[in-house]
Amino acid sequence: FPLFWFSMPAILKGWMDRVLVQGFAYDLSKSYDGGLLQDKLSLFSFTTGGTKEMYSNGGIGGDIRYVLWPMQHGIMHFCGVKVLEPHICYAPEIVSEEKRKEMLTAWTQRLKTLWKEEPINCTPEWYFK
Repeated sequence: FPLFWFSMPAILKGWMDRVLVQGFAYDLSKSYDGGLLQDKLSLFSFTTGGTKEMYSNGGIGGDIRYVLWPMQHGIMHFCGVKVLEPHICYAPEIVSEEKRKEMLTAWTQRLKTLWKEEPINCTPEWYFK
């Protein structure tokens, strides 16, 4: 998805609101590592309008991990889902055609080994270190 106003597009958030419902995706007594979807994996793959530097610790947008906190931790991890390292393509609109091809190649390569990846340590330390 395209990163939109520091979050996912409304249509994707609406889908999550309708599908990840109490009793199916979460229960207040069973959340995070004990959540109802603990046998599932998630991977956020998205593009940004800004460069990697803009989403760095000293960048104008702040560290991209801050942006990911509510989506990966607050939604997916809350439901018990194990979260893989996100796949981010920074500013595809403004980079060279060669760089866009490199982004596609990197995504293709990652998809070949995706099931072997270890989930991130979905704790505040991972996001705010």
